[in-house]
This record gives sequence, C-alpha cells and structure tokens, in this order.
Amino acid sequence: MDTNDVQTRRTASDWAAVTGVHAGVFSFIDRALLPEAENSFCASRCPLATDGRCDPQVAHRFGSYEAERWGGQYIFYCPAGLVFVATLTNEQGAPSYGLVTGPLVMGELDDLLDDLDPELPELVAVLKVRTPADVGALARVQEALCRSLSSNAPPIAQTGPAEELGLAGTVEPLEGVAHYPFDVEKRLVEMIRRGDRAGASQLINQLLAVLYLASSGDFSRLRQGATELITLFSRAAIDGGADTASIFGEKRVMDRRLSGFTTLDELSGFLVTVFNRFVGYVFDFSRFQHANMLRRTVSYVRAHYAERISLADVAREVWMSPSYLSTVFSAEMGMSFTAYVQSVRIDKGKEFLISTHKTIAEVAAATGFSDQSYFTKVFTKAVGVSPTQFRRQEVVDHGQGGRN
Repeated sequence: MDTNDVQTRRTASDWAAVTGVHAGVFSFIDRALLPEAENSFCASRCPLATDGRCDPQVAHRFGSYEAERWGGQYIFYCPAGLVFVATLTNEQGAPSYGLVTGPLVMGELDDLLDDLDPELPELVAVLKVRTPADVGALARVQEALCRSLSSNAPPIAQTGPAEELGLAGTVEPLEGVAHYPFDVEKRLVEMIRRGDRAGASQLINQLLAVLYLASSGDFSRLRQGATELITLFSRAAIDGGADTASIFGEKRVMDRRLSGFTTLDELSGFLVTVFNRFVGYVFDFSRFQHANMLRRTVSYVRAHYAERISLADVAREVWMSPSYLSTVFSAEMGMSFTAYVQSVRIDKGKEFLISTHKTIAEVAAATGFSDQSYFTKVFTKAVGVSPTQFRRQEVVDHGQGGRN
C-alpha cells in the first residue's frame, strides 16, 4: 500500500475521531475513494445510496473537484440534503487527495426533516447538527490540516498516460491526413456530448498526434494546441448541458495547471483527465450540482426571508447564472423562484400571527413585505383568508395558549 495512502487514511481516521463525523478520502490519481469503513453513513445506511439514487464515489469526486476549483475548500449538499466539507492535499502544486467530511446537518434540523424522503428522518436525526458558522470553522481547520499534509515531493507516478493514449515512443502521423482533421474534432465534440469516454480517448490521441507533428518539437506550440483542445472540451461540455459557470471555472484551473507541463507524457495524461472531468459535469455530477444549488438556494431564502431577495443575489450566492438557476429551480421545485420566496414568507407570517402579538404591519415588515397592504393581498390569495381572519381562526381553534 502506498505510503501517502496510509498517511492520508490515518489522518482521515484521526480527523473523524476528533470531529465525530465520518471522513472519506478521494484519490485524484485513481479517481476513486480509498477503502471506507463499512459503517459509514453513505456506504451502508443512506437509502439514496443503496437504491442507486446517489453514488458516494461520484459525490466525493464532485466535492474534491469543486474544492480544487475553489482554491482548496468546498462545502456542498448531497441529493439527500446533507452537508459535506471537501478539502485537498497537494503534491508539487497538483491535487493528490480530497478529504471529504460528512454527512452533517447544517442549520435547523426541523427545516431539513420537513424536506427529506420518508426513509431518512430517523437516520438523519442522529447526525451532528452544526450552524453555518460552525461548518465554516470546520472547513477552515480541515483545510489547514490538509495543507500540513501537502508537500513538494515528486508526484506519485501515474500508470502510463502516454500508453493509455497510444502515444508512447515515436508518434506516427495519421495515415492519409495532411492537414488538421476538423472531422475528428467534430466527432470528438459529439462524443463529449454523449459521454463516450472510450471513443473520445482515441480521438484525443489522434488530435494530439497531429498537434505534436505540427509543433515540430516546439513544446510551447504543443501546449498552446492543448489549450485549444481544452477550450474545445469546455464548449462541447456546455453544449451537452453542463453548467457554464462550472465549466469555465474548471477551464481556468486546467489552463493554470497546463502551463507547468514539460513532457508529452504529462500533457497526454492531463488531457484525458480534463476530458473525464468535463464529461463528469455533463453526466455524473448533474444531480449533485442541482441538489447543491437547490439546497443553497433554499437555505439562503430561509435565512434572509425578512430582507429584499432577488434572483440575481441568490444566483451569485450559489455560483450560477440567474437564468440557469431560474430554469433548474422551477423544474426541480415545481414553482418559480419568486413563488417559493413568497411561500416561505407566508409560512413565516403564519408563525408570527399565531405565536406573537405583533400587529399585521409588524408581521409584514418581519417577513420581508414592503407594506401591510401588499402582505394582506398576497396572504389572502395564498391562504384564502386575511391575516386578521387567520389569527382569529387560530385563536378559536387553539385558544389563547397558542400565543405569546
């Protein structure tokens, strides 16, 4: 077993003992989780994992990749609505392992339980509940721990990236190809859209071979050609349905890493990695991106319902474009973003009307409405009675003991 594997797994075990939360390790070299304890929540107890609705391997890979994209730390939600913290260890400036801690309950447990699948509440009720500030603190300490494990030692040898692409030894020109094969490029784009990893790897080989010959041994020209290939990958991934912000963020990370390569082996293996990453954003990560975005949006609205909330503000908070957020939110939630904000405010208004002596105007202000008249209009349309009638009805039904 590799020494770095042993050290990282031991650190994960120690970190789990300190925090009381499971810690898994994702290997960037193998693109897989290192062996986990059989009693981890994701591996053995979460019904979404056992029935195929969530893949812990993909979840940890998603969190680790996003941690790389965001500078070493990423907090995300899984499809079940639980929170994970991902941080990175690095070797020679490249990520080697992702330490992913979770699941956690962030915020109000009651809010989460209301939204869970019927199988989950009993399981989730025993998990650690942390405030957003606590989760942020955990992420910062975990990131510092991972930095202490990072080193400038030579990176772990990868298994034959050039052999994987068929580029070991002398690169032979494509038979019958005298110019840049745009038809191959078009086929590659289509394979990225379909997620055909095996077929695309062969085409990447062909394109890289052409670029190698055209560069006449000038590695800076070859690297520039590889940069253009990454641009091609990114556009194809976006065409395939990946989120634009995610792909552009990944591309910036990949462009920076590309500048440090000096051999054909490094370059060819890296291009396969980039391809797999972008295809992952089209297919493997879609449910995690959507779940993460929706949970962040819901949490933001619940925390800021008393303030002015715009779609653009929330889109910046969840790192999505407003149009993409609006489309996905409506499709997944069955209502528009604006309708959801109003529903949260109305529910909070009901709570205030039942449990406090606030005036209608005070309730309107406390729930983010611009004035009493507008609050009354929206409330009446949603509930079927006015705020005053609702309060009187609740007093009759439950007695004065229900109010403070």
